[in-house]
Amino acid sequence: MKEGTNCMNTAVLYVVGATSQNSCGRIIDVFEAYGINARQITTGEILDGKLHGFDAIVVPGGRATGIAEALGKEGCNEIESFVKNGGGYVGICAGAFLAARGYNDPTSKVMLVNAEALDIMHWDRGSGDVQVKVMDSDHPVMQGYSGAITVNYENGPLLIPAKDDDIPPYIDLAAYISDVHQNKDAARGIMPGSSAITVSGYGKGRCVLFSFHPESTPGLERMLVHGFLWAAKRSLDHHLLGNGKINTFKVKGAWLWGSTVYNNGPDGAKIITGQMKRYGFTDIFLLVDGESGSVGYNSEIALSVAHPDRDILKNIVEEAHKKNLRVHAWFVINSDMQWAHNHPDDAMRYIDGRADESGKRVSLLSIPYREYVKKLICEVIRNYDVDGIHVDYIRYMDAEICFNERNEVSRAKALGINMKRVKEFMDKTFYIEKDMKSIFEAYDNGDKDIRDWINLRKDAVNSFAREIRDIVKGMDPEIKYSASLVPWGAYDSNFLAAQENSNTFADVEYGQNYKDASSIYDFIIPMTYWNDFKKSPQWVSKLYENARSIFGKDRVLAGIQAYSTDKTGDLCDTIYSIDEIGADGVVLFRYGAFGLGSICMKNIDADKNILDIVMTNTLSPDYAADTDITKVEICMMGGLAIKKLPDVINGCEVNISDDKKVIIITGSPCMVRNDSIRFSAFAEGENKTGRECAQIKFFLADSCREIRVLTK
Repeated sequence: MKEGTNCMNTAVLYVVGATSQNSCGRIIDVFEAYGINARQITTGEILDGKLHGFDAIVVPGGRATGIAEALGKEGCNEIESFVKNGGGYVGICAGAFLAARGYNDPTSKVMLVNAEALDIMHWDRGSGDVQVKVMDSDHPVMQGYSGAITVNYENGPLLIPAKDDDIPPYIDLAAYISDVHQNKDAARGIMPGSSAITVSGYGKGRCVLFSFHPESTPGLERMLVHGFLWAAKRSLDHHLLGNGKINTFKVKGAWLWGSTVYNNGPDGAKIITGQMKRYGFTDIFLLVDGESGSVGYNSEIALSVAHPDRDILKNIVEEAHKKNLRVHAWFVINSDMQWAHNHPDDAMRYIDGRADESGKRVSLLSIPYREYVKKLICEVIRNYDVDGIHVDYIRYMDAEICFNERNEVSRAKALGINMKRVKEFMDKTFYIEKDMKSIFEAYDNGDKDIRDWINLRKDAVNSFAREIRDIVKGMDPEIKYSASLVPWGAYDSNFLAAQENSNTFADVEYGQNYKDASSIYDFIIPMTYWNDFKKSPQWVSKLYENARSIFGKDRVLAGIQAYSTDKTGDLCDTIYSIDEIGADGVVLFRYGAFGLGSICMKNIDADKNILDIVMTNTLSPDYAADTDITKVEICMMGGLAIKKLPDVINGCEVNISDDKKVIIITGSPCMVRNDSIRFSAFAEGENKTGRECAQIKFFLADSCREIRVLTK
């Protein structure tokens, strides 16, 4: 062991036919990206005593029995001795099986962790993206991770305490939420709550077990590095946990409501595009046809115009193009209150005939409605120099509100679908038994009526999307055609593996499928609103990478939740998470619901720095009734500390926290709507986080609730 030095070495066990070459290679790539020496080690080298030159050993995925057989009793003893004398052990999937209580003769030769695997007879229970709940976010291995994370699971052990008196108990860092049972013989209900990540001691050494594959899960590479550092008794503070990659988003966009522009007065378009240009935005997704059915431009076709006194689309296009910003006309597809009111036969209903309470959902199979939407899109392309057409809600709202007698139901009957059976599954899933699974499992298991019914809905979505594409490309092939999609379609798992966190859920609930969409759109924006769905920033990067694997490079932008009163740090964590995987771009929902900031740090001497800080209050009255900012906090990151500040900024009081880490600006107010503050400050120290040097927080007067600020 080389504790206290910068040289770190890890051995990755490779056994021909027993460990995965892909897993070994990926583990080594991750460690090397983070500046850790890693190389494969063979069973022969372990038997020759070569393991003791390393800080830790990583045993990857594969077959635990095969690994144990290749090691033999002597090899297992070498690993046990290595850990007992202070070495680290990181077990992944099969490596976790190996370190727990043995389940046959070969695997019984070593036991480093006081754990055993459940239902070992059905170890091949399934694979895919599954959900894991972080149990101890304060542990060093879990630094930067909290809430629900999405992991790549491939038949890993379901760990529980073994209650062996000779081995100390383990600490459960994360537990499974999903219940994988793709193997019909696998026991149901035992996976949720079982351990997914454990840490423990063995003699003088430490063990970390991952039941899943962090090395092949986007956003969890740092977790694997954390696990190694903890097992090797290295402090995270002494190692820059960044992979050295600097990514510049090709696209930085925002969804923008027409009302936000209108509420800024006659110069609203000029004000907003100026702000967006100043803070590095490239694309605007302007709502021109929303759920109300009132369009945001001067139309001769639309049933209603939102602002007859002002052409919002015209104003935005003109001002945006002056600043080299692209404009995408944003259309809501499945909802139009004006159309639903005028054409009640096209309105969506529940399977029992009840009307849609919102009064705005329209059947996607209505031919007159399709023609109306296409005419609106033609009108926009013909009269405005837009760069893109962006469709939203091009899906069903859910599995329940999709039974239009004249359209969906009559089409189903013509195709020979037994709607009585469909109703039985709907009742069992949502209404009578309310088991919330029957129709999803029937779809996964290939029930003909259910598959045909869901495919009918998918075809309705896809055919409508293709008709719009043909209109767009027929009028101008250079116009980009995009869609915002529900995130569940990006999961690499079905309902039998991950329940509602599955692509089955997207198919059945929404009729929206990513593979189908990949042949229709130029690019997509998965709506990865992690906070609304009670996920973590890592979830965003995982689903983004999944979507990119389907669509390819330059065809996926991450839709990021920038609204709500949750913390600015969450937004920064999410941006950083997808930046790490080299995302092509982000689109924030929505402009007017978050603040903007820019911090430029210039090093002037050793650890002395100048910070140039600019902030703008971009809040809109259609988001917050009171848009005045009464307090600003600028929180230094890493080892930075404020040395010197102006006494007064923008006429406001300025203070520094006792630990010199936070600049606090207060006023009544500090910034009114569209107001900006610019100043410089001196800071000492070094930002070792590999991330932004500071985070900005705005606070509103009402209860001082925090507003997220996107920092350039």
